[in-house]
Amino acid sequence: MESDFVQAGQSRLQYYQQGNGPETVVLVHGYASSAALWRLTIEKLGLDEEFRVIAINNRGAGDSSRSASEAGYTVETFAVDLFNAVKVLGLSDFTLVGHSMGGATVTQFSLEHQDLLKALVLVNSTPLNGRPLADDWEEVLKGSIANGGLTQGDMGFNSFDATEDFKDAVIADIRRNPVERAIGGRRSMSELRLRDRLGEIRVPTLVVGGDLDVTIGVDEILADYFALPEETRHLHIYHGVGHSPNVEVPASLAHLIARFIAEVNTGKPVQVASG
Repeated sequence: MESDFVQAGQSRLQYYQQGNGPETVVLVHGYASSAALWRLTIEKLGLDEEFRVIAINNRGAGDSSRSASEAGYTVETFAVDLFNAVKVLGLSDFTLVGHSMGGATVTQFSLEHQDLLKALVLVNSTPLNGRPLADDWEEVLKGSIANGGLTQGDMGFNSFDATEDFKDAVIADIRRNPVERAIGGRRSMSELRLRDRLGEIRVPTLVVGGDLDVTIGVDEILADYFALPEETRHLHIYHGVGHSPNVEVPASLAHLIARFIAEVNTGKPVQVASG
Protein backbone atom coordinates (compact mmCIF):
# COMPACT_ATOMS: atom_id res chain seq x y z
CA MET A 1 0.00 0.00 0.00
CA GLU A 2 1.13 3.54 -0.75
CA SER A 3 1.26 5.95 2.19
CA ASP A 4 0.84 9.68 1.69
CA PHE A 5 -0.44 12.80 3.46
CA VAL A 6 -3.20 15.29 2.76
CA GLN A 7 -3.58 18.74 4.37
CA ALA A 8 -7.17 18.66 5.62
CA GLY A 9 -7.76 22.14 6.95
CA GLN A 10 -5.57 22.47 10.02
CA SER A 11 -4.89 18.73 10.17
CA ARG A 12 -2.25 16.85 8.20
CA LEU A 13 -3.72 13.40 7.73
CA GLN A 14 -1.92 10.25 6.70
CA TYR A 15 -3.70 7.93 4.29
CA TYR A 16 -3.08 4.65 2.52
CA GLN A 17 -4.11 3.93 -1.04
CA GLN A 18 -4.29 0.88 -3.25
CA GLY A 19 -5.74 0.36 -6.70
CA ASN A 20 -6.55 2.72 -9.57
CA GLY A 21 -10.03 1.56 -10.55
CA PRO A 22 -13.01 3.75 -11.41
CA GLU A 23 -14.84 2.99 -8.14
CA THR A 24 -13.48 4.89 -5.13
CA VAL A 25 -13.98 3.47 -1.64
CA VAL A 26 -12.96 5.53 1.42
CA LEU A 27 -12.42 3.67 4.71
CA VAL A 28 -12.62 5.32 8.15
CA HIS A 29 -11.37 3.53 11.27
CA GLY A 30 -12.69 3.52 14.81
CA TYR A 31 -11.98 4.87 18.27
CA ALA A 32 -8.60 3.58 19.43
CA SER A 33 -7.38 2.00 16.22
CA SER A 34 -5.92 3.38 13.01
CA ALA A 35 -6.09 2.81 9.27
CA ALA A 36 -3.80 -0.18 9.91
CA LEU A 37 -6.89 -2.13 10.98
CA TRP A 38 -8.16 -1.89 7.39
CA ARG A 39 -5.04 -3.42 5.83
CA LEU A 40 -6.51 -6.89 5.30
CA THR A 41 -9.66 -5.51 3.69
CA ILE A 42 -7.63 -3.14 1.52
CA GLU A 43 -5.49 -6.04 0.31
CA LYS A 44 -8.62 -7.93 -0.74
CA LEU A 45 -10.56 -5.01 -2.24
CA GLY A 46 -7.68 -2.96 -3.65
CA LEU A 47 -6.41 -5.81 -5.82
CA ASP A 48 -9.67 -5.72 -7.77
CA GLU A 49 -9.10 -3.60 -10.88
CA GLU A 50 -12.50 -1.97 -10.33
CA PHE A 51 -11.48 -0.17 -7.14
CA ARG A 52 -9.37 2.62 -5.77
CA VAL A 53 -9.30 2.19 -1.99
CA ILE A 54 -8.28 4.97 0.41
CA ALA A 55 -7.97 4.50 4.18
CA ILE A 56 -7.50 7.67 6.20
CA ASN A 57 -5.87 8.01 9.62
CA ASN A 58 -7.94 10.39 11.71
CA ARG A 59 -6.05 13.03 13.65
CA GLY A 60 -4.22 11.38 16.52
CA ALA A 61 -3.90 8.06 14.66
CA GLY A 62 -0.85 6.73 12.88
CA ASP A 63 1.33 9.59 11.68
CA SER A 64 -1.52 12.07 11.34
CA SER A 65 -1.20 15.31 13.25
CA ARG A 66 -2.27 15.56 16.89
CA SER A 67 -4.65 17.99 18.55
CA ALA A 68 -3.83 19.74 21.81
CA SER A 69 -7.34 19.41 23.24
CA GLU A 70 -9.99 16.74 23.73
CA ALA A 71 -12.32 18.80 21.53
CA GLY A 72 -10.11 17.90 18.57
CA TYR A 73 -11.14 14.24 18.81
CA THR A 74 -14.90 14.25 18.40
CA VAL A 75 -17.09 12.66 15.75
CA GLU A 76 -17.94 16.13 14.47
CA THR A 77 -14.27 17.16 14.20
CA PHE A 78 -13.32 13.93 12.44
CA ALA A 79 -16.17 14.48 9.97
CA VAL A 80 -14.90 18.00 9.20
CA ASP A 81 -11.36 16.65 8.71
CA LEU A 82 -12.76 13.99 6.40
CA PHE A 83 -14.61 16.57 4.31
CA ASN A 84 -11.48 18.71 4.01
CA ALA A 85 -9.45 15.66 2.96
CA VAL A 86 -12.06 14.64 0.39
CA LYS A 87 -12.03 18.15 -1.09
CA VAL A 88 -8.25 18.23 -1.45
CA LEU A 89 -8.18 14.73 -2.95
CA GLY A 90 -10.92 15.73 -5.39
CA LEU A 91 -13.25 12.85 -4.52
CA SER A 92 -16.92 12.58 -5.44
CA ASP A 93 -19.44 9.83 -6.17
CA PHE A 94 -17.57 7.50 -3.81
CA THR A 95 -18.57 4.83 -1.30
CA LEU A 96 -17.84 5.76 2.31
CA VAL A 97 -17.23 2.99 4.86
CA GLY A 98 -16.88 3.46 8.62
CA HIS A 99 -16.06 0.91 11.33
CA SER A 100 -17.02 1.33 15.00
CA MET A 101 -16.57 5.04 15.92
CA GLY A 102 -15.82 5.49 12.24
CA GLY A 103 -19.45 4.54 11.62
CA ALA A 104 -20.53 7.64 13.52
CA THR A 105 -17.95 9.76 11.69
CA VAL A 106 -19.19 8.71 8.25
CA THR A 107 -22.81 9.14 9.35
CA GLN A 108 -22.07 12.71 10.45
CA PHE A 109 -20.30 13.31 7.12
CA SER A 110 -23.27 11.88 5.21
CA LEU A 111 -25.78 14.09 6.97
CA GLU A 112 -23.84 17.13 5.79
CA HIS A 113 -22.38 16.03 2.43
CA GLN A 114 -24.38 13.15 1.01
CA ASP A 115 -24.30 14.88 -2.37
CA LEU A 116 -20.69 13.64 -2.61
CA LEU A 117 -21.59 10.01 -1.97
CA LYS A 118 -22.62 7.04 -4.05
CA ALA A 119 -23.25 4.81 -1.04
CA LEU A 120 -22.63 4.45 2.69
CA VAL A 121 -21.51 1.40 4.69
CA LEU A 122 -21.66 1.18 8.49
CA VAL A 123 -19.58 -1.70 9.88
CA ASN A 124 -20.40 -2.48 13.52
CA SER A 125 -20.98 1.22 14.12
CA THR A 126 -20.85 2.64 17.61
CA PRO A 127 -24.47 3.24 18.76
CA LEU A 128 -25.64 6.35 16.94
CA ASN A 129 -27.83 7.32 19.88
CA GLY A 130 -24.90 7.20 22.29
CA ARG A 131 -24.94 5.49 25.65
CA PRO A 132 -24.11 6.55 29.20
CA LEU A 133 -20.68 6.27 30.76
CA ALA A 134 -19.90 5.12 34.29
CA ASP A 135 -19.23 7.88 36.82
CA ASP A 136 -15.55 6.93 37.10
CA TRP A 137 -14.93 6.23 33.40
CA GLU A 138 -12.35 8.98 32.93
CA GLU A 139 -10.21 7.88 35.89
CA VAL A 140 -10.38 4.24 34.80
CA LEU A 141 -9.38 5.22 31.27
CA LYS A 142 -6.44 7.32 32.45
CA GLY A 143 -5.32 4.43 34.66
CA SER A 144 -5.46 2.06 31.70
CA ILE A 145 -3.31 4.41 29.64
CA ALA A 146 -0.84 4.85 32.50
CA ASN A 147 -0.51 1.06 32.71
CA GLY A 148 0.56 0.62 29.12
CA GLY A 149 -2.11 1.87 26.77
CA LEU A 150 -5.74 1.70 25.86
CA THR A 151 -7.62 -1.56 26.14
CA GLN A 152 -7.42 -3.15 22.71
CA GLY A 153 -11.01 -4.36 22.69
CA ASP A 154 -12.20 -6.86 20.07
CA MET A 155 -9.87 -6.29 17.13
CA GLY A 156 -10.58 -9.66 15.55
CA PHE A 157 -7.08 -10.93 16.26
CA ASN A 158 -8.36 -14.51 16.42
CA SER A 159 -8.60 -14.41 12.62
CA PHE A 160 -6.43 -16.69 10.50
CA ASP A 161 -5.61 -13.60 8.37
CA ALA A 162 -4.29 -11.63 11.35
CA THR A 163 -0.55 -12.31 11.14
CA GLU A 164 1.84 -11.32 13.90
CA ASP A 165 3.19 -8.35 11.93
CA PHE A 166 -0.36 -7.15 11.30
CA LYS A 167 -1.23 -7.38 15.00
CA ASP A 168 2.03 -5.69 16.00
CA ALA A 169 1.31 -2.76 13.66
CA VAL A 170 -2.22 -2.29 15.00
CA ILE A 171 -1.12 -2.53 18.65
CA ALA A 172 1.77 -0.11 18.07
CA ASP A 173 -0.67 2.50 16.74
CA ILE A 174 -3.05 1.95 19.67
CA ARG A 175 -0.21 2.52 22.14
CA ARG A 176 0.63 5.84 20.47
CA ASN A 177 -2.80 7.26 21.23
CA PRO A 178 -2.66 10.68 22.91
CA VAL A 179 -4.68 10.75 26.11
CA GLU A 180 -6.75 13.63 24.71
CA ARG A 181 -7.93 11.39 21.87
CA ALA A 182 -8.87 8.59 24.25
CA ILE A 183 -10.93 10.86 26.50
CA GLY A 184 -12.40 13.13 23.83
CA GLY A 185 -13.39 10.24 21.60
CA ARG A 186 -15.13 8.28 24.31
CA ARG A 187 -17.03 11.31 25.54
CA SER A 188 -18.06 12.14 21.98
CA MET A 189 -19.42 8.63 21.39
CA SER A 190 -21.46 8.76 24.58
CA GLU A 191 -23.06 12.05 23.54
CA LEU A 192 -24.09 10.97 20.03
CA ARG A 193 -27.67 11.78 19.03
CA LEU A 194 -27.64 10.88 15.34
CA ARG A 195 -30.21 8.08 15.24
CA ASP A 196 -33.16 10.44 15.00
CA ARG A 197 -31.56 12.04 11.92
CA LEU A 198 -30.92 8.84 9.97
CA GLY A 199 -34.14 9.38 8.03
CA GLU A 200 -32.38 12.29 6.32
CA ILE A 201 -29.87 9.97 4.63
CA ARG A 202 -31.04 9.21 1.10
CA VAL A 203 -28.02 7.41 -0.31
CA PRO A 204 -28.09 3.58 -0.30
CA THR A 205 -26.79 2.46 3.09
CA LEU A 206 -25.52 -0.98 4.07
CA VAL A 207 -25.44 -1.82 7.78
CA VAL A 208 -23.02 -4.64 8.65
CA GLY A 209 -22.78 -6.34 12.02
CA GLY A 210 -21.53 -9.47 13.73
CA ASP A 211 -23.80 -11.51 15.97
CA LEU A 212 -20.94 -12.01 18.46
CA ASP A 213 -20.22 -8.28 18.79
CA VAL A 214 -20.30 -7.60 22.53
CA THR A 215 -18.65 -4.18 22.07
CA ILE A 216 -21.73 -2.74 20.35
CA GLY A 217 -24.44 -5.38 20.52
CA VAL A 218 -26.73 -6.55 17.73
CA ASP A 219 -29.67 -4.70 19.30
CA GLU A 220 -27.93 -1.35 18.78
CA ILE A 221 -26.86 -2.26 15.24
CA LEU A 222 -30.44 -3.17 14.35
CA ALA A 223 -31.84 -0.04 16.00
CA ASP A 224 -29.67 2.11 13.73
CA TYR A 225 -30.65 0.01 10.70
CA PHE A 226 -34.40 0.41 11.33
CA ALA A 227 -33.97 4.18 11.74
CA LEU A 228 -32.77 4.47 8.13
CA PRO A 229 -35.22 5.00 5.25
CA GLU A 230 -36.74 1.66 4.31
CA GLU A 231 -36.27 2.19 0.58
CA THR A 232 -32.48 2.65 0.79
CA ARG A 233 -31.38 0.53 3.76
CA HIS A 234 -29.62 -2.85 3.47
CA LEU A 235 -28.51 -5.24 6.21
CA HIS A 236 -25.91 -7.99 6.57
CA ILE A 237 -25.35 -9.75 9.90
CA TYR A 238 -22.40 -12.15 10.08
CA HIS A 239 -22.87 -15.32 12.10
CA GLY A 240 -20.02 -16.19 14.45
CA VAL A 241 -18.23 -12.87 13.92
CA GLY A 242 -17.52 -10.19 16.49
CA HIS A 243 -16.80 -6.47 16.39
CA SER A 244 -14.21 -6.41 13.58
CA PRO A 245 -15.27 -8.24 10.41
CA ASN A 246 -12.65 -6.17 8.59
CA VAL A 247 -10.11 -8.37 10.40
CA GLU A 248 -12.05 -11.57 11.10
CA VAL A 249 -13.47 -12.03 7.59
CA PRO A 250 -11.73 -9.44 5.38
CA ALA A 251 -12.23 -11.32 2.09
CA SER A 252 -15.93 -11.72 2.78
CA LEU A 253 -16.30 -8.07 3.78
CA ALA A 254 -14.47 -6.93 0.63
CA HIS A 255 -16.79 -9.14 -1.44
CA LEU A 256 -19.82 -7.75 0.39
CA ILE A 257 -18.78 -4.13 -0.26
CA ALA A 258 -18.04 -4.90 -3.93
CA ARG A 259 -21.42 -6.61 -4.36
CA PHE A 260 -23.25 -3.73 -2.66
CA ILE A 261 -21.59 -1.16 -4.94
CA ALA A 262 -22.47 -3.27 -7.99
CA GLU A 263 -26.09 -3.44 -6.85
CA VAL A 264 -26.18 0.32 -6.31
CA ASN A 265 -24.81 0.82 -9.82
CA THR A 266 -27.26 -1.54 -11.50
CA GLY A 267 -30.27 -1.08 -9.27
CA LYS A 268 -30.72 -4.85 -8.91
CA PRO A 269 -29.07 -7.84 -7.18
CA VAL A 270 -25.89 -9.04 -8.86
CA GLN A 271 -23.31 -11.74 -8.37
CA VAL A 272 -19.71 -10.68 -7.78
CA ALA A 273 -16.92 -13.24 -7.80
CA SER A 274 -15.45 -13.57 -4.31
CA GLY A 275 -11.71 -13.27 -3.77
